[in-house]
Amino acid sequence: MVEAVVALAVEKLGGLLIEEFGYAVRRTHVQSEVEWIERELIRINCFLKDADAKQKGDERVKTWVRDVRDVAYQVEDAIDTFIMIKSTGPRKRAGFIKRCVCCFSFLLNELALQHKLGKDIRGIKVKISDISASRITYGIENIGGGGEGSSYVSEKLRERRRSSPRMDDHDVIGFDEDINMLVARLLDQETPRRSTISIVGMGGLGKTTLAKKVYNCRSVKRRFDFCAWVYVSQDYRAGELLHEIGEKILRIEKGRLAMMNRQHLEERVSTVLRKKRYLIVLDDIWETEVWDDLKTLFPDVMNASRVLFTTRIRDVAIHADPRSATHELHFLNQAQSWELFLKKAFPMEGDSVTCPPELERLGTQIVAKCGGLPLAIVIIGGLLSRKEKTPSVWLRVLQSISWQLNNDSRQLMEILALSYNDLPYYLKPCFLYFGLFPEDLEIPVGKLVLLWIAEGFVQQRGEESMEDVAEDFLEELVDRSMIQVAEKRYNGKIKTCRIHDLLRDLAMSEAKECKFLEILDSTNIDTSVTTRARRISVHSSLEEYMKLRHPNPHFRSMLHFSRCEESLRRDQWKSLFESLKLLRVLDLERVQTHALPKEIRELVHLRYLGLRRTGLQRLPSSIQNFCNLQTLDMRATKVSRLPIQLWNMPGLRHLYLEKTSIAGHPPVHVSVMHLQTLSTVSIYGNQWIPDLLGKLTNLRKLGIHGYFASQTEALSRCLVKLSNLQNLQLRGTELILEPTIKLLLNQPNIHKLHLSGPIEKLPDPQEIQPNLTKIILEKSLLVQDIFVILGKLPNLQMLKLLINSFFGKEITCSVSGFPKLHGLELSNLDNLEEWRVDDGAMPSLRHLIIDHCDQLKKIPEGFQYLTALRELFLLNMPDEFEARIKGDDWYKIQHIPSIVMR
Repeated sequence: MVEAVVALAVEKLGGLLIEEFGYAVRRTHVQSEVEWIERELIRINCFLKDADAKQKGDERVKTWVRDVRDVAYQVEDAIDTFIMIKSTGPRKRAGFIKRCVCCFSFLLNELALQHKLGKDIRGIKVKISDISASRITYGIENIGGGGEGSSYVSEKLRERRRSSPRMDDHDVIGFDEDINMLVARLLDQETPRRSTISIVGMGGLGKTTLAKKVYNCRSVKRRFDFCAWVYVSQDYRAGELLHEIGEKILRIEKGRLAMMNRQHLEERVSTVLRKKRYLIVLDDIWETEVWDDLKTLFPDVMNASRVLFTTRIRDVAIHADPRSATHELHFLNQAQSWELFLKKAFPMEGDSVTCPPELERLGTQIVAKCGGLPLAIVIIGGLLSRKEKTPSVWLRVLQSISWQLNNDSRQLMEILALSYNDLPYYLKPCFLYFGLFPEDLEIPVGKLVLLWIAEGFVQQRGEESMEDVAEDFLEELVDRSMIQVAEKRYNGKIKTCRIHDLLRDLAMSEAKECKFLEILDSTNIDTSVTTRARRISVHSSLEEYMKLRHPNPHFRSMLHFSRCEESLRRDQWKSLFESLKLLRVLDLERVQTHALPKEIRELVHLRYLGLRRTGLQRLPSSIQNFCNLQTLDMRATKVSRLPIQLWNMPGLRHLYLEKTSIAGHPPVHVSVMHLQTLSTVSIYGNQWIPDLLGKLTNLRKLGIHGYFASQTEALSRCLVKLSNLQNLQLRGTELILEPTIKLLLNQPNIHKLHLSGPIEKLPDPQEIQPNLTKIILEKSLLVQDIFVILGKLPNLQMLKLLINSFFGKEITCSVSGFPKLHGLELSNLDNLEEWRVDDGAMPSLRHLIIDHCDQLKKIPEGFQYLTALRELFLLNMPDEFEARIKGDDWYKIQHIPSIVMR
């Protein structure tokens, strides 16, 4: 981790020399001293890999590494403070005399800044000299920066991705008997009462994995009318969990749920479930109070409904249902452990995997150290899969496992730390960053990527964008079994991810040790965050942070994760920003404010500003002070107009809006040339499309709201210029005429198209460009058979026909139609009565949702030909439809592994 800290400090020094000092620095001795520090830190960084390997067993080396980290932080603080003061110095004033006074004041200020920086640099230089001298004393060797584990070249990265050991059906070992026993208990017709079945065991044994296998079992899905999966977690909040359950069972939007009182919501959930045979999974329960709070939701009408628990605590399971025996999950035996280890350590060899004779004894000893814990075996096996298959390498791994067979949870942390220590330096801060997020949170990858970039963890790599590089970093963490995929997009990219509890504990432990982060939650609100940590994540409230006796001025990031809205007084806002002037990342989601305090304009280092759901009404013109800002997120705010100063922010890459209009006339020469995301902006207000849009040539995603028929010609000219545009969203209420829709469907660079609003007519298939991979239509009011037209698009992978997009009565999937379609959603198509699927249609379809199609009476003939289909969701369908599914139509879908009906 220290390698990343030093690398960032070196980057800061280089930027200071090149951009910030200019002519003034060349007239002082500061420049030569800065250059010396830069060279010495680069030299020290060569020794850090060896030091990292030795520090766990040598306190002197650990102290040396800590000194290097602290001096790197000191360098960063000195430079950032210098830039901040210089950038927020006296502004120019009107009048000759005042301008002269201002100029004289500015010169004095420059001299004072130079003097202070020189003093700081000299102090840092002395410390670095001491650090360099002590390195030899501690026996820290230079093993170079290109050794094994320090970085992965692209070819090796691709190879590892192909052979990555993911937890799929093939890799689940030792659960066959457990699955059969649990399925039998769930389906037991001799127990008509609603019973609670609990899977109990320590963290890392695979409780959640086992529960998912049972939950997705075909016989289970067929038995129960309604199934739902709910994550509980240690950080349990009754109200939030009730809303999550209500959303899944009632299919009501979160906004409407929030308006219901608790009693009304509980009654509605209970009423719905009373009419169903249901299966509810409550995953990761820690306290008996959870069941006490929720049990009234799950009525017992003697129809053999079931609740399935996973918990580490046996008393929690017994408390929920004393009459139901707990299912104790045991460690893997020697044979099972060895089988799992081989699959992870030799992923390329398939089912016929064998261990080379010269490695078998060492492998057996390594597996024995894991004590039958599946998570430990997966991590160690994955680590060895990327190392040389030689006895010397495996011996080093064996010698580094400090595993003693007792019940101390620290044992697992030591094994998990092996995988962390093996990360290349550029991935370590990315992994530690997961410690900032609340437990069991499904983390949106889009936001995570932008945060990593703002933090400086991601650098340009050739012609790849930093966003693409960051996604590669996440893929590598997933491939190393350190991060889990929660949900994937239609194109295989990760949409949301999560981190296992134990690995999150490891991330927080390592991060706190190196002053990477602090967490402020309900467990530590009475203590002061007095360390020099660089980041803080507020899980309680900002008001609790304001109560700290000694706020930390060294924070570079503040993330707010409280689920409750809160607001601060004017004096609190002022105090907050005066103490956090070096921030790079500020996420204030749900912190209510009508206007940004004027003190925020001094946060000149800000790169990410999250204002989502803040109730913000106005964006000040001083926003242009954020010359380094990369991401501005104002979704779900009340900002109606953008100041023209926004277009003078050269670093801006992503601008997320809420149907916001652009005020005034944009400048002739705009600075936002790196802007990649502009969504959703209102078309109303002025002629910004002809004046501005065509200049934003790096746009990848564009969302426009409003009546754009009058801007068809201007939009056409601009779209031709936007050669990087891949995702276009247009929302309005006016009719989209045929010439306009032809234009939109014939832009060869656009891969994703989302149209909301009436459409006169879709063009013929030959008039639609073939590169479209995703199409979403809603409120289109089309009566022509959409499938006949879109089915001929050769590369379409995802199609969503949402509310009132189709007003016809019949659709047909012809032979060879939709050759590459992976996902299809039909939702709220009120007039749809019949759907025909020919043999050979949709050969690649894997995921299908049919929701609220009230006139559709049955699954179409030909569904039995959809052999690639893996997931079928039938939601809110009429009783006649559900009855046929369970009866005459079952043969059409019985081959589908996962069927969800509710």
